[in-house]
Formats: sequence, structure tokens, C-alpha cells
Amino acid sequence: MFQQEFQLNNTLSKLLISFLVIFIFCINNVTAKELKITSEKLEIDRGKKLSIFTGNVYAKQEDMEIWSEKLIVKYTENEEQIDEVKAESKVKIIRDNMVATSEIGYYWPQNNELNLVHNVKVNENGNIVKCDELFLDLEKSVSIMKSNSSERVEAIILTR
Repeated sequence: MFQQEFQLNNTLSKLLISFLVIFIFCINNVTAKELKITSEKLEIDRGKKLSIFTGNVYAKQEDMEIWSEKLIVKYTENEEQIDEVKAESKVKIIRDNMVATSEIGYYWPQNNELNLVHNVKVNENGNIVKCDELFLDLEKSVSIMKSNSSERVEAIILTR
């Protein structure tokens, strides 16, 4: 009797664990964001957890598009998520009604933050901002623009 009860409890435990694993897997797939990248060349370095896309790179994730000559995707230690995306050379990012250009761009998908540096220009609904660095928290809709000491942040704001 005890052995049958133990086997039943063991079977139920295995079933419950299997159900939880499937449930967690399904939730992760539903909430995961897809990042699609195309380029002329792809180099993968598993040791450094990097994927390096070069040549006419285009990346799209939900409501954001990125163009550049080089895009480096760095994965988390367990390789389950993207830790950082770095775009280099002729960077252009479009998100909703914002178009931003720069020489280097960083995107941290886990925090939904964006950092553009060197010759940054942002055009949003005809309003233009030029600076050396832009930090943008996409989740909180907070922007910080900076320039070096010889140049200042320049903004052209349309009045309606």
C-alpha cells in the first residue's frame, strides 16, 4: 500500500513538474521579443557570446528598426537573452515617429534603453535635436542629450 501511494505521489510530482516546465516555456515564448537581423556577413563567437553582423545591416524588433554597417549582439552569460546590441557606422534608428542617426548606438533590450553617440541627430514630428550623446529610456519615455564643451545641444522646435 505504501509503495503504491509513493509511486502515485511520485507520478503526480513528475506530472506537475512537467506541466510547470511547459507552462513557463509557453509564457517565455509569448512574452519574448523577436529580433530579426539581416546582413551581408555573420560571424559567431560562442566563447565571447557574440554575433557580429557586417555589411548593410538591418535589424527589426517590434516597433523599432536599426540600420548600420556593423551590428554586434552580445548575449547574457546563459545565452538565453540578448544583453546588448551595438550598432557602428552610419547608424539610423526609427521608432514610432522618431528618426535618429549617429555613428555609434547601443541598445539594451532588457532595460529598453538606447544610447547614441557621435554626431547625433533626432527628428521627431519635425522637431530636431543635434547633440553628441543621447540617452533614451524607451519604457519611461525619458531623454537626456549632451554635447562636448566645444559644441552645444541644438534644438529646433516647431510651434503649432
